[in-house]
Amino acid sequence: MSRIRATVLAAALTMVAALLGAPAAHAGNGFFTKQDLTATAGAPTGFGPQVGWTTPWDNKRHFAYYGGDSELIVASAAVGGAWSWTSLVRREPINTFYSAYAYSWDHSSRIVYADGVTHHLIEWWSSDTSPTWQKVDLTATHNGPLIQTDPHGYEQDGQQHIVFRDANPGGPLWEAVYKPGGDWTFTDLTALTGIKPAYNEGWWINARSLGLDGEAVGYIGDDGYPHVLMGQRGRWLDTRVGVAADDHEYYTVNSMAFLRYGHLQRYAFRYITSDHHMHEAAWQVGRWTDTDVTAVTGAAPRQVPNTTSDSFLWNADGSEHMFTGTDDGTVIEYVRTYDGRWFLWRDTGPNPNSPGWVCAFAAADDFTSGTETEFYVYYDDDKHVIVGDLTAPFQA
Repeated sequence: MSRIRATVLAAALTMVAALLGAPAAHAGNGFFTKQDLTATAGAPTGFGPQVGWTTPWDNKRHFAYYGGDSELIVASAAVGGAWSWTSLVRREPINTFYSAYAYSWDHSSRIVYADGVTHHLIEWWSSDTSPTWQKVDLTATHNGPLIQTDPHGYEQDGQQHIVFRDANPGGPLWEAVYKPGGDWTFTDLTALTGIKPAYNEGWWINARSLGLDGEAVGYIGDDGYPHVLMGQRGRWLDTRVGVAADDHEYYTVNSMAFLRYGHLQRYAFRYITSDHHMHEAAWQVGRWTDTDVTAVTGAAPRQVPNTTSDSFLWNADGSEHMFTGTDDGTVIEYVRTYDGRWFLWRDTGPNPNSPGWVCAFAAADDFTSGTETEFYVYYDDDKHVIVGDLTAPFQA
């Protein structure tokens, strides 16, 4: 065999091996399905960011999005069922993004956001026993501090937790906690740690439950570096991670808890550096490492979140997925496999008239861990709400 033929054959075998080793989920190869919710369910068109979640007691899938200046749309579907939607009419503007989560104590869904005029923390909730959506002004009702933007809610230790930044410039990080049978309390997390968040309107903050390992708050500190604040029942530890962050990017960071059900545990936090690269700082086997995701996936530097983004663990194969929008509205998905390989997928073509809003989440399809579905939600260039999904066997 000639040296040229051997080189070509080796290159071909390498490519085949890479393709065989890649996750079997590339949208461009037709593994995803999608539904135009606006057309099929008669739902309103979308005008801003979305948020998705699942209720684990019935495995229903839900997402919420802006339907116009005076309404918040909530869409829901059972496993294998059609999507239905309802409209929550608001009387106040939402101040940028919002958060949603399931609360197992009363089988409820919770949506929280900042009032764009009063800077009050607002909650909508609906439960199995009270299915009509109800609105509560948590700041006014429970004498809480004013909020800048972007609260992040989750369940932890059977309680409700909401993390947000104070409305005043240079203000602290706050955590609101509700204990069943008690009342909402507000704790100044910055006073406990001494690390102030950078003044960025609250965009660079996220928080998640870490399950039995407690909870985590990811943020950019006023020292210009990303920080992860990890807490367990009121005790907090702040750790500086990664490299210097860009202090001018309009960006919502993600602090993700990857609890792999028998696999290793991995916590990850992503952020942007001054060269417009997306980085991921991750904790695994007892230490933090940093990865330039833009470099390892070959993405162009501008393929980073410029509006809103999302990320989650997909237990079907132990992989993690990070979604972004781009300037032309294309949905980009960064995938890290369980064994540490990175892939870049372009899940849609350009949507030139649609901002890069995208939300994503994963939901089990049954109660025996048989299959799990990945969802991502975005708008097309006519602002129609598009739901993309992919189902695979649960491997964890």
